[in-house]
Amino acid sequence: MSPIAFNQRQLETLSQLLIAGGHHDVSGLLAASLERLVSFWPAQAGALLYITPYGETVQLIHGTLDDETRTLIDQARSGFMRREDGGEPMLGSYSLEGTRDLIELPLQSAGQGVGLLHLVVNGQDLGAEGKTSDSFSPDEDLMVLLVRAIGGEADKLSMLRRAERDLRELNLLYEIGQSLSINLDLSSLLNDIKLRAPKVVGAERCSILLLDEQRNELVLEIPGENRQYRMPSDRGIAGWVVTHGVGQIVNDVEQDARWYDAIGREAEFNTRSILCVPMRIKDRIIGVMQLLNKNDNRHFGDQDMQLLTTLAAQAAIAIENARLYQSLKEERDRLLSKEAETRYAIARDLHDGPTQSVAAIAMNIEFIKKLFRAMPERVPAELDTLAELVHKTTNDIRTLLFELRPLGLETQGLLITLQQYVERWRDPSGNTTRLRIEAPMNVPRLPSEIEAAAFIIIQEAVNNARKHAHSDVITIYLYVEEDVFVASVRDRGRGFNVALVESNYNTRGSLGLLNMKERARLIGAELRIRSEPEQGTTVELRIPLS
Repeated sequence: MSPIAFNQRQLETLSQLLIAGGHHDVSGLLAASLERLVSFWPAQAGALLYITPYGETVQLIHGTLDDETRTLIDQARSGFMRREDGGEPMLGSYSLEGTRDLIELPLQSAGQGVGLLHLVVNGQDLGAEGKTSDSFSPDEDLMVLLVRAIGGEADKLSMLRRAERDLRELNLLYEIGQSLSINLDLSSLLNDIKLRAPKVVGAERCSILLLDEQRNELVLEIPGENRQYRMPSDRGIAGWVVTHGVGQIVNDVEQDARWYDAIGREAEFNTRSILCVPMRIKDRIIGVMQLLNKNDNRHFGDQDMQLLTTLAAQAAIAIENARLYQSLKEERDRLLSKEAETRYAIARDLHDGPTQSVAAIAMNIEFIKKLFRAMPERVPAELDTLAELVHKTTNDIRTLLFELRPLGLETQGLLITLQQYVERWRDPSGNTTRLRIEAPMNVPRLPSEIEAAAFIIIQEAVNNARKHAHSDVITIYLYVEEDVFVASVRDRGRGFNVALVESNYNTRGSLGLLNMKERARLIGAELRIRSEPEQGTTVELRIPLS
């Protein structure tokens, strides 16, 4: 090959072409390389196609291309893919209108064809063997050196940036995993995920919409705003993901018929592109996680989908853990409240019953002492009265102890215990309300812990009916219905609006119905409450026998 003479500017340009030179992304490297290559040739314009080792495409143009040139370049690029290419790159040439030519040369890296380079040059300047007649133009060997340098540097930078991103993603997953193990504050944890995920993926925002199953809505809470945004769970791309359970990439939301921008308008946020994946707990979808607006108008890809899917799985675990923790706290608070209520009830019952009776016994004893000296003939009658009072007090104490924990529940079973409960029961308010039980003798036995919970629920239902129903009779029914053990408490009293009472739990002092339902849930049973004003009330506990 004949030696080529370079001037100082051309040498500087060539050296810049052969190194990455501080570029932080592949597009920036290739854009600078194309610009310098057009200047180095010199050429009128240039175009470059590069496919990264991960299948991402970079397409660049420097200068102005007419329609004819664009068509030829598009045809050359059509169907091009990264492939093994062990031969030497071959310089091709296409004649254009006028005196111009389109030069084409494949980009190479480590024996692979990784892209295409096109340059628009003046055809009249090309002489024999590709040399210009009166201006400098590199020969094919030099062009091979250049395209190999560009392709190789692009691959190195692409793999470096991918490795950096992989490290950032692993670091994010590690930090979130650490947070999962120590942070049970749902709001704090989700906000942390929302702040970290966009930085790793290169998006403007991450949002998490949780499914409100009761209202069939998706709920979004934005950090720093003390309010909620809601949307129907079957609307929009997020609703589609919840319904179908499949993640979606939409790089132009305006072109997607599913796009629903009510929350975006309300929150004053303009969404251009979206990546949305479901959050699952086993087979149940509890919400969606989405990334909005890839930076620099780029597109979300498969790697973004994989990362967000992993984050969504961790977020779902965090939500479940936080909810379980919150449920345990609420259960603890309810138990403490119930314990305090029980202590108050015991103190009240002791004060109104046995305590008063014991005080009366003490007074009668003092009276009998004085009577023994003054009128001894009346002592036997007073002793009989005192004996009756002692007997009544003993029965009251035994009844109180029985209601607190029936000793025969574990040995005799629920039916016998309830029969004893009915026999001992009396209305402490002095009303004439009667308590009855109707049950066949072949009622099946249940595990002791389930029978204990059932007895407490029935007792609570009877006490509620006694306090509020003003019914002349309260009846306990036990029976089996289609492999379900049913225990119900019915009265013919006032009744009430069930929905209204349940909706006011937060402002009511008593949580009786909620406690009963929670106890039923803990033993795998269902508690049904049916009531209407002036139509009586039925509290039905349904325990699956299977």
